[in-house]
Amino acid sequence: MTGRVLDWHAFVRTWHAVVAVWLAYAAVRLALQPLLGWEPVDPDDWARLLQVRAWLDGQPFWDVTQYRMNPPQGFSMHWSRLVDLPLAALMLLVGETAAMALVPLLWLLAALFALRAIMVRLDFPPLAFAFGLLVLPLFPMLPATFAPMRIDHHAPQAVLALVCVALLIQNSRWSAIACGLCAAAWMVISLEGLPLVAVLAALYGVRYLVGERALLPWFLGSLAVSAAALAYGTRGPLVTTYCDVLLPGHLLTFAAAAVISAIIPFLPWQDRLAGRAIALTGMGLVCLQLAFALLGPCATNPMAQLDPVLQEWWHGFIAEGLPIWKQSPSVALTLVWTIGIIALGWWRAHCRGLFHQGGALPCTLLFLFAMAAGGYSLLVMRESVVAQLLAIPFAALLMARYLPKARTIAAPLPRIVATLAALGLTTPLFASAFAAPLDDLAPRAGMAPDVRALMEDGSCDYSRLAALEPGLVAAPFDAGLRILGKTDHTILAASYHRNQAPMVDLLTTFTGSVEQARAILSRRQVDYVAICGAAGDVALYRSAAPGNFANALVSGEIPRWLVLDERVSQGALRVYRTAF
Repeated sequence: MTGRVLDWHAFVRTWHAVVAVWLAYAAVRLALQPLLGWEPVDPDDWARLLQVRAWLDGQPFWDVTQYRMNPPQGFSMHWSRLVDLPLAALMLLVGETAAMALVPLLWLLAALFALRAIMVRLDFPPLAFAFGLLVLPLFPMLPATFAPMRIDHHAPQAVLALVCVALLIQNSRWSAIACGLCAAAWMVISLEGLPLVAVLAALYGVRYLVGERALLPWFLGSLAVSAAALAYGTRGPLVTTYCDVLLPGHLLTFAAAAVISAIIPFLPWQDRLAGRAIALTGMGLVCLQLAFALLGPCATNPMAQLDPVLQEWWHGFIAEGLPIWKQSPSVALTLVWTIGIIALGWWRAHCRGLFHQGGALPCTLLFLFAMAAGGYSLLVMRESVVAQLLAIPFAALLMARYLPKARTIAAPLPRIVATLAALGLTTPLFASAFAAPLDDLAPRAGMAPDVRALMEDGSCDYSRLAALEPGLVAAPFDAGLRILGKTDHTILAASYHRNQAPMVDLLTTFTGSVEQARAILSRRQVDYVAICGAAGDVALYRSAAPGNFANALVSGEIPRWLVLDERVSQGALRVYRTAF
């Protein structure tokens, strides 16, 4: 028996345990997938598939414009080819459907290996190690992120953040160089990662401040070189009027920071804490001033420049991009609970002497970065994916402490209650579930009950539009991407913020009067109008005014310049031909 215990203790720390857990999780998810369907899940997944299809069909690598939106100009996209690379490679090897199923699971495998690296570095006890590999499904934001067919950019961003932390708490130049490379890839995929990359740099500064090795120049040097190489390599010349990607101003600021950090160790008084603090503070102020001077208006939030129509009828309902005070109660509680798990887990690690000598600094670095990610998630909800991944090690420590105690209770009912309480304390799953009934009472980012009441029963099969001669379709944002994926049509607009004029036109069409709709659709030379009465965004548009265009289409009060195509229309789906 002792030998078996020792074998289990040794096995759980190996890479074999990671692969075993991943294979089990992947097998369950793939077994369930026939019930869920083998199609992309949301509009961003469809858009990613369209981007890779266009590339494999011959569109230039540097050109990520979506030409089937708002033809002939197309839709300018800020997306990066870095996310396309693994998907395209697997599509060529195993086909489109298998690639979409496997890519998210491969990102999950990378996340599990990063978690293992963190737990090895912090010398987790075996039981906590096991929980760290198994607990991911109990964090509400994570299972869907790594589910088959979820091929958007959120999973790679979160995994790169987790890998950066695993490298941050190591103690070598090579780990700092690798961290800089991963941080650069993270920002090339989405500039939304910039604030947390700045936190990474600050934590490398903390390592120097407390007298550890001077790894900051290696991190910043790698960041500067890698960011320039990846930005130019995946986007070509960085000549753009948009502020949502890495720009020369960013790259020059990174380079300046790398040079200054390399000089700092040779300045006077660097053997003293005060001297190091003054030098690091000066570097931060210089780089901040340089960034504002080089970036100008692009140093602010690009979403602040949205047209009021987009703010009212689009961005204000994109829950993943909104702060905590605009979230539903269940989501808001999940965000706060995640931060609480991180804080309580860190207290458990430090105040109860769980780590051996030498583990205090890496544990504190992990805690500080996790808290920064948790704080960021309060401003941008989708950052909670990063925060919840970083909360897993802390949750594992808490579980290893409280679950065994709960299981030692002799009486069955108290034991069950204590076990559920331990799980509820150490993960946000139950907190989110218990708060869900409040969502209807206090809707924030979601739609109010009176708006949801406008949704018809049923569903819509957009593949039916493939029977029509290809043309330009005006359809709500979410439906448009599915129409592109299942047919040869083009669409007027989709929800990508660089392209405000066609987006405003589409929203004005559905929320405005019938006369406004006719003027816009005629000017845009639209061939078809498609609308799904069961869709949430259509219900939202209907709530704008009783007699607007969306209500006219759903109620059957069809203007004379539209003709219902009864062959394609079915159930809640209505497809009209224009006859201007």
